[in-house]
Amino acid sequence: MNADLHQTAEEVERYIREHLFGPDGLMYSYIDVRSGKPLEPAAVEHLRRPYRGHDDPATYWTHEDSVLTAGLYMEALVLKLEVTGDPPALEEAWRVWEPYRLVYYASQVFGSGAFLRPYGGFAGGFETMARWAEPLGTDQASPLLSGLYGLWRHASGPAKDEIADIVVATLSWYERQGFRYLWYKALMHEWQSTQQHAGSFYLPALAFAAKVTGDGKWREHLQERVLLFRDPAYNAYETFNWGGDMVMLADLMGPQFREAFPQALLDRGREMWREQRATYTMPGMVRYVCHQNPEVHEPDFEPFTVPRGIYNLEPDFLVHQARERPASGAGSHFLCALARLGDPGALEEAAEVAGHFRQVPEHFTVFLTEDHDRLPEDGCVRLQSRLVGTGMVGWYRNYWALRKARMAAREGQGDALV
Repeated sequence: MNADLHQTAEEVERYIREHLFGPDGLMYSYIDVRSGKPLEPAAVEHLRRPYRGHDDPATYWTHEDSVLTAGLYMEALVLKLEVTGDPPALEEAWRVWEPYRLVYYASQVFGSGAFLRPYGGFAGGFETMARWAEPLGTDQASPLLSGLYGLWRHASGPAKDEIADIVVATLSWYERQGFRYLWYKALMHEWQSTQQHAGSFYLPALAFAAKVTGDGKWREHLQERVLLFRDPAYNAYETFNWGGDMVMLADLMGPQFREAFPQALLDRGREMWREQRATYTMPGMVRYVCHQNPEVHEPDFEPFTVPRGIYNLEPDFLVHQARERPASGAGSHFLCALARLGDPGALEEAAEVAGHFRQVPEHFTVFLTEDHDRLPEDGCVRLQSRLVGTGMVGWYRNYWALRKARMAAREGQGDALV
C-alpha cells in the first residue's frame, strides 16, 4: 500500500472525529458535505412524500444508518489496535459503543432484545426514537455485531459478559419472530434468495451464540442455514455485505468454514464483484447508473419514465441517471474479507480499488458531488451527491482491514483474529 493511501486514511480519520459525532456521542449516518454539518430541514423539505422518512426527512437521513456507521468505526478501531498496538484506539472504540449500549437498554421497553434505530438521539429522552420505533435491519445489525465481536475479544469480566448477553438477546429477538421482522412497519423482511444480506448478521450471530452459550439450538440453526448455500440461488457475495461478517464467521467456525464455504463459492463471489467493477469504466472508478435500476447504464442525465408495474414502483415513476462511485463499498468489503482470509491477490486488488478515493470528503459521496446542481431534486439523487458518512467510515474500516491482512501475510498465514 502506497503513501497516498496512508495519507487519505489520516485525513478520513480526522474528518470522522471532527464531523461525524453528535453532541450525545452518537455517530451521524450522513452529514452535508458542503457544510460538514447535519442536514438542515430545508434541504430535504421536498422529500415530504409517502416514503420511509416522509414525516421528518432530516432526522431520517441524519440517524438512519447511525448504528451501522458506529459498528464499522468500532471494528476499524479494533483493527487499528491489532495492527499498531495503539491502546487509545481500543479506548476510543469503547467510547463509541457506550451511547449505543444506552440505546439498546432504552429499546428494551419494545421487547426483550429489541434494538431500535436511534432517531433523534438522546434529545427529549429518546422521544423521537420512540416515535419512529424502527428496529435495526439485519444489514445494520451485521456491522454492529462485527464491531462488538472485536471489543468482546479484547474485553474481560463483566464487560465481556455484557456484550455476549446483548448479542444473544438481540439474536433471540429475531428468532422469536421466525427470523422475520417488519421493515418500516410495512414490509416483512426475511432471509431468502432475494434478501440474502440477512445472512450477514444471522450466520456470524448464530455461530457466536453457539460459542458463548453452549446451547445446541444455535448450532442447529447455523447448520440449517449453511445448507442454503448448496442452492445456486444463494452466494457468498450477496450474503457477506460487510466483510467483517465473513471474517468473524470464519474465525468462529474454524476448519468447518472452508467445508461450508469452499473456495469455488468464494471465487464465484469474487467474480461477481469483478463483473460489477467492470461497469465502472470512467476514470477514478466512476460509472453512470440509474439510481432505481443499477443494471441500466446510459451516459446522460435525461430522466425517463418507468412503465406501470416495472420494478414494483408506482406507475409513471420518474427515474434519473447519475454518475456514481462505489462509495458504499459492498464489493470492496467482500474483497477485503478475502484478503484477510489469505486469498491470493485479493489484498493487492482491494488496495488498488481503495486508492481511487483520495479527495476527502468529496470522493465519499454516492453520486458525484460536482454534479449536484445538474441533478434533479426529485427523489434522493441530488441529496446523495452531498451526503457523506457511512461510505467513508466503511472505507476507513477497509483500510485497517487491509493493513491487518498485510501484516498476516508477512507472517505467512491467513488473518489470525486471536
